[in-house]
Amino acid sequence: MTKEYNFIEIERKWQKRWEESRIFQSDPKEGKKKFFIIFAYPGISGYLHVGHMRGYTYADVIARYKRMQGYNVLFPAGFHASGLPSVGFAKKIERGDQATIGMLKANGVPDHIIQKLKDPIEVVNFFKDVYIDEWKRFGFSIDFRYTLCSIDPGYKKFIQWQFKKLYERNLLVKKHHFAPYCPNCGPVAVDPSETDISKGGNAEILDFVVIKFRDYEENDLIFPAATLRPETIFGVTNMWINPDVEYLIVKFGDERWILSEEAVIKLKYQLGEKLEIEDRILGSD
Repeated sequence: MTKEYNFIEIERKWQKRWEESRIFQSDPKEGKKKFFIIFAYPGISGYLHVGHMRGYTYADVIARYKRMQGYNVLFPAGFHASGLPSVGFAKKIERGDQATIGMLKANGVPDHIIQKLKDPIEVVNFFKDVYIDEWKRFGFSIDFRYTLCSIDPGYKKFIQWQFKKLYERNLLVKKHHFAPYCPNCGPVAVDPSETDISKGGNAEILDFVVIKFRDYEENDLIFPAATLRPETIFGVTNMWINPDVEYLIVKFGDERWILSEEAVIKLKYQLGEKLEIEDRILGSD
């Protein structure tokens, strides 16, 4: 018996034995209680981290426990490839983002494969294989004969069927709502957690209230003030104007607003052609 315990060698031994014995494969068995479990599909946007594995471990523990209770357990796995994550990853490769390319090289990905990842579909296929390999190495008791991907034709038809049924039952609500927006990519679909700064997100959505202060000499001249706390407006005693900043006078309906250039850029994305720049004025004027 060797003095050193070779963890990797022992892991590979049992992973190979599990795969050869098909111990985690689930086939229909007459008269046996059934149990189905699947974890939330990972979004295909890069490598998995320990937080992913922690969540998947919960599902694996439950699957193993149910097998011990005599259930015929079906434990498949899926991949969430819809939306923009894989597209965003491909764009990083296309524009030569060194951090992303460096990460791939550090994980042993050769240059010819990296070049293929300019295509979002190639990104999906590449990371599907990576995830399956990592799940196997982690020892998850998944039946890998049953994997699904949210962009598979059959899966997309299933989603369409779901929405059709929801529509028929008047369970769909159509309404206006705010969404994260990128000037280059347009509206961006992100997980709700990404819009919460307190939870580590970086795409927070802020709903400002604009209070219009009118110039006492020119009634159509507006000094708009954006606030997250409109109920405190009664405590406003003055407005500050930076004498060294150039402001824009913008025509908006029957009113003229004095705004910073940054504010005009942001409002144009929301209001479009409704804003018309009339003039520029220095704060000291």
